[in-house]
Amino acid sequence: MNIRCTSSILTFIALGIVFLSCKKDTVTGGPGNGGGNAAASHPNFVCQHQPGSASLNGQFVIFDLDHDANADKKYFIVSALPDGNEFSDSFQVLQLPRPIDSLATGWPAQIKTAAMGTTRTILTDAKNAVTSTAYDPWSYAPISTGTNLYRKLNDPQYAAGKAGQKPYGSNYFSPVYYPPPAYSPYNRIYREITYYFKDGVYTENIPGGGLKSLDTLFVGAGAINWRTVDQTVYIDFERTNNYTRYYRKYFYFDWTNWKYYAVTETEQRVDYLSYSPVYYIRWDVKQYSLDHFCKWPAGWGKK
Repeated sequence: MNIRCTSSILTFIALGIVFLSCKKDTVTGGPGNGGGNAAASHPNFVCQHQPGSASLNGQFVIFDLDHDANADKKYFIVSALPDGNEFSDSFQVLQLPRPIDSLATGWPAQIKTAAMGTTRTILTDAKNAVTSTAYDPWSYAPISTGTNLYRKLNDPQYAAGKAGQKPYGSNYFSPVYYPPPAYSPYNRIYREITYYFKDGVYTENIPGGGLKSLDTLFVGAGAINWRTVDQTVYIDFERTNNYTRYYRKYFYFDWTNWKYYAVTETEQRVDYLSYSPVYYIRWDVKQYSLDHFCKWPAGWGKK
């Protein structure tokens, strides 16, 4: 399913400005170690922060679910550090760690990993999810088979050889454009990407689309070791003086190797005789240790 970039992105950016207006902190230190002891909490899931009907631009929720007891399953919230009118690749802790059942009671204790989702809608695999609305307990149940979500993850026409297999993320991504010798316009129609990182492939939620290598997702994608990535999240931002104006920054997390990638959309231009310039999207890729991501709360660190 393709969608066109709309002015709704501006709403997300406005929300981001409201929630990110706090004072910029200096990112220092590495993973928290609880006073010199081995870290007790290890991040194994991250998602967009969506406590209500809409995600809060620039805010992510980081979970440690890999414990038998719910009292040991924890989460905390981070917020992107402003960088002028945009965002840096580092974050500040907005809410310190709390037990998972403080977000909603009754998390199914057997669920120790997750696939993808948002704060209160967390898929555990291609067919099931743990969900909660505000003040309601967690509910573990199958995804409705009549939804687009179920179709794109389970119908072989859309999910190809990954039908029914655990996804690791889903978001929208700009198309790849290579300027040809003769004039050709750039049509920025977003692709709906579902990631299968461990196999290095993705799908686009279109019938007969098949599986595609993640090395072809964007120009420069080969710089990422996709098979070690665990989850992805993103931030929308605006450059008012650019032709393109609306952009997205993606983050890809590798918990095992304690690193992450920041992939930022940029604008490029090609000129043709007798035609207006064509502006199109390219991507900048940066890699960091997760020590750079935020000042990790005490007791949190690499497994």
